[in-house]
Amino acid sequence: MNGGHLHLALRELRGEFSHPVTLAALAGVAVILGISGPFGTIESFALLPRLGYWALVVPTTYGAGFLGTRIAHPFLPRGPRALRIALAALGSAIAVTLVLGVLNAGLGLSLGGPRDLALGFAAVYVICLVIEAVGSVLQTHARAAAATAQTSAQPTAQAPALLARLPLEKRGALLALSAEDHYITVVTTRGRDMLLLRLADAIAESAPVAGVQIHRSHWVALAGVASVTRMKEGAEAMLINGDRLPIARARMNAARAAGLLPRKGN
Repeated sequence: MNGGHLHLALRELRGEFSHPVTLAALAGVAVILGISGPFGTIESFALLPRLGYWALVVPTTYGAGFLGTRIAHPFLPRGPRALRIALAALGSAIAVTLVLGVLNAGLGLSLGGPRDLALGFAAVYVICLVIEAVGSVLQTHARAAAATAQTSAQPTAQAPALLARLPLEKRGALLALSAEDHYITVVTTRGRDMLLLRLADAIAESAPVAGVQIHRSHWVALAGVASVTRMKEGAEAMLINGDRLPIARARMNAARAAGLLPRKGN
């Protein structure tokens, strides 16, 4: 895995932890586990320390699993979808197990013998496998719906030259371009990929897709924007795949001219 993919994974993780829905779900899971006390925690902790333990463990292991899956993806072989899901879940389970081991050792909890460790890893793997499988199905349906909407909006549009740089399975309707260091993240309705390319060159190769540069590091396709929210500093565009990108104050006029914001006086 190169530095560019690691930067992308970390940025996606930051995005995950900035979503209110994700934070609410993690809080809910932590409360449920804190009250029920699985994996021996009901014997090891009183209620309040147990809630604190799971409040630490749930987001930490979620982040570890997320990064483990993203780190595994570049190394997954081309093959049956089930195999790729199983291997991605393995990467996630390894990361979660390592983090759990460090946390429990740091808190002075017993890690148990080899049998306990093996059973614990198996339980973590099954959980990661279910999450990965469900996530893959939901992502496929979301991409199919987004692709249908995009195709309906631009039924005769010529494919931009930029898509030819992407793996075949990621050549969906273009949604956004984001620059980081010397790399460009190309986001389509079928996924995302990183290219060693300047943002200006990537934008030039996005034609004839109608779009606008909303930030010095971000460009969006107009048909890929689901909504725009005004913020204290500029605004924020939400794409049809759920990604959120900032609209800089310096780019507000360009966004307004492109129709993403109401014209002044309206």
